[in-house]
Amino acid sequence: MGRRRKKNKHLPPRVYERRGKLYYVHPVTQEWMPLADGLRTWAKIVEASEPPLTLTALWARYDLEALTKKAPKTQRNRRQEWSMLEPTFGHVRPEDVEPHHVWRYWRDRGETEGAKHEIRCLSALMTYARQSGAIKHPNPCFGLQLPSGGPRERYITDEEFAAVRVLAPTMIGYAMDLALLTGMSQIDILKLERRQLLDDGIIFDRSKTGQAQLIEWNDELHAVVYGHILKRPPQVRRFLICKGNGKVYSSNGFQAIWQRVMVKAAGVKNEDKTWKHAPVIAERFTFHDLRAKSLSDAKSLEEAQKRGGHADSKVTQRVYRRLPKRAPALKILDTAADIGQAKK
Repeated sequence: MGRRRKKNKHLPPRVYERRGKLYYVHPVTQEWMPLADGLRTWAKIVEASEPPLTLTALWARYDLEALTKKAPKTQRNRRQEWSMLEPTFGHVRPEDVEPHHVWRYWRDRGETEGAKHEIRCLSALMTYARQSGAIKHPNPCFGLQLPSGGPRERYITDEEFAAVRVLAPTMIGYAMDLALLTGMSQIDILKLERRQLLDDGIIFDRSKTGQAQLIEWNDELHAVVYGHILKRPPQVRRFLICKGNGKVYSSNGFQAIWQRVMVKAAGVKNEDKTWKHAPVIAERFTFHDLRAKSLSDAKSLEEAQKRGGHADSKVTQRVYRRLPKRAPALKILDTAADIGQAKK
């Protein structure tokens, strides 16, 4: 068994990077074979020299042909999930994977939410196996009826938003404002450019669906963008939310800052157990929960659906409308005389 990689963990087995170039180390001759066309060459070598087809080899094709078309965050998540799946399934032939193997993996992984995501990754790979002809039987991940954890229910109050907004660095705070006012996701906010500011509002393509959407101006949104964000240095820049040098935040970099804000908001203690930073919120929340707040605070389901860019209002209602449903109390006493009599 080879040594575990310490870097370039995203590369397939026996593929290494030297001086900016990729090489494949042959398992028998140990020859370092240059991959002139990157992973395309690797896939051809594996197909020719390592039959039968294993899920590891199939993953390389899937990564190259299908996964690269997904959103960057999806790509990162899928590769991380595959890194957990590969020790169990990597050496297995696609046609040998059966539903009870998937169910056993789910049980052995502790029936966690992470395990469910990993099985979703395996399901995507097995769907690709059917599409490419690697298997002819149905996807073994279908029909397992894994327990559903349900959508998140965390609702951020106005007081919590204001408390965290004070703690956030300037640009992170502006990103919070945009998330609340527009219902945009983190990735869409970080990609916003000056050229997307039109007379009618902010236009952008949703990263998840690729669908174009225009968020119309109101006084608050216009003031945040033109009265605050664009007045911050550097004056000449491409992105609205950016670092001090004008460069865009990476998703991981932004999330690292956000987590530090959350740690401070939830409270930090000194070694003697006294508060270094007293908590300002009872429970942490994610940046994506701000999108849910925007849609929850909308005056109507129709407004929330439009702002969220959902084709189906059921998604808006089930996932993003998180305020408790209101209901009037039962009215028993109808007249002032009845109320007076009840008080006696």
